[in-house]
Amino acid sequence: MTSSAASNALDSIIVSTDRDVRAKIAATLAAYLPPVHELCANMNVHVQPLRAGQSYLQASPALRRLQVDVDAWPVPAAGLFVVEERTAYLRVLSPMVIAHEYAHAIDCALGGGVYLSTYDPAIRRAFSAARGFVTPYSACSLEEYWAESARAAVSHRADVNDPGSPWPPATRGRLQGIDPVMLRIVDGHLRQPNGLAAVPTP
Repeated sequence: MTSSAASNALDSIIVSTDRDVRAKIAATLAAYLPPVHELCANMNVHVQPLRAGQSYLQASPALRRLQVDVDAWPVPAAGLFVVEERTAYLRVLSPMVIAHEYAHAIDCALGGGVYLSTYDPAIRRAFSAARGFVTPYSACSLEEYWAESARAAVSHRADVNDPGSPWPPATRGRLQGIDPVMLRIVDGHLRQPNGLAAVPTP
């Protein structure tokens, strides 16, 4: 995939008319390889920052229909991926949030519209066997295990961490030291996002 094709893919993925906002999101998404963007574009995945004063409920047709008022949570989500819409909504435009929510988008694209992480046997085995996690949040569920591991795996290509986060930095080196099996699994999917057979089995 050429750099021009990758740029075109990101153009279709990022939903914003603000040039600076688009550039900020694209800078973080550069951590992921072009074939990943191509897959996401082909699967109609989108990354949509909320406008000033806009709520998740106002932005998301699915949340409105289901009356899931995430804006009323005690701690409003910094970002949210709506599987039904294949859209990552961003309230906070920080590298950590952008990279994490896009990892959910990739998970959904790999799974053909559902999270691959929830049914992939290799990921499920790795999660069950894990004796440590790259961040505390990655221990919450299979999909968060994938998202935080994917964010860490691409940390050498772009900034995907926030200085003020209470979590330890999600880095490739930290993931290699804590969970090398999951790093191999994530690398397999991210390097050949259309070739699931290429993913190593732990």
